[in-house]
Amino acid sequence: TSLPTPTTRWRSMLRLALALAALPHASAFALPAHTHSSSPVALAPAARSCVVRVGRALMGRAEKRMAKKRSRKGPQYQGGRPLRAPSGAKSNDVVPRSVVLGRLKEVPVFGLMSAAGGLVQQDGEVTYYLSPREAEKARAAVAGGARLVAKTLDEVYFDQTARLKPADSALREAKTIPQERALVQRCSTPLFCIDGMQTTATESGATSLPIFFSKAELLDFATPVYGARAEDQVLLTDLPVVVSNMVQGPAGLLRDARFFPEAKAVEEAARQGASERQDLFGTAGTLEAERE
Repeated sequence: TSLPTPTTRWRSMLRLALALAALPHASAFALPAHTHSSSPVALAPAARSCVVRVGRALMGRAEKRMAKKRSRKGPQYQGGRPLRAPSGAKSNDVVPRSVVLGRLKEVPVFGLMSAAGGLVQQDGEVTYYLSPREAEKARAAVAGGARLVAKTLDEVYFDQTARLKPADSALREAKTIPQERALVQRCSTPLFCIDGMQTTATESGATSLPIFFSKAELLDFATPVYGARAEDQVLLTDLPVVVSNMVQGPAGLLRDARFFPEAKAVEEAARQGASERQDLFGTAGTLEAERE
């Protein structure tokens, strides 16, 4: 673990980037819908071996002055600066959609396949669960039987017929974040991060802003570096607005955002992939063998 000298500029940019991600424009996506299939899931390799770089949380007079300006000028301002671009304006600070899809590919989701061979729908929508435990409970309640189907989030996120179900545990964790550290007023799919924390992959040297779907797993990741104060550093944001800012801009530090799904979800997706490949090819190979 490396602890560099904290930079106020980096931390303030992170806070601004996450605040910008809370803008209410998360619906203007134009990616084509993905077809549903039951092919074995192949998660993008997760480079969890990394160096964690941190800085102290940014608090002080400047932050208080910005809060006063925001309260005077309205919720569309952060630190006296307009958060919403003028009508019709476009930002060049965007992340290519192919890159965004690659980031989403690291997150497994779980749908239900009926005994008849079609994905279980309700009101014309297919529900995909971020929690395999909740998906299993839903599967057990399907009349006529069903099985879990693991996919990756890039396959379903922009599909207008898909509904993403966040983990109940994440929704409960979101309620533990005080208002001053909640960067969104409403949260549909909670994400958790820590102001000033950066990771560097030990092999590639690539840096990223780690964003977790589980507060508990974020704390497991950060506590060895931050110690007991890690709990008080956690920020809350939302998946739709983060992805929207990456796609539409301004991306800012979210350009380097990296999503960390729940460990149980990754394990279940790997198990499903190995099982389906064994059904298709016998013992010719597994997901883990392919990764190696």
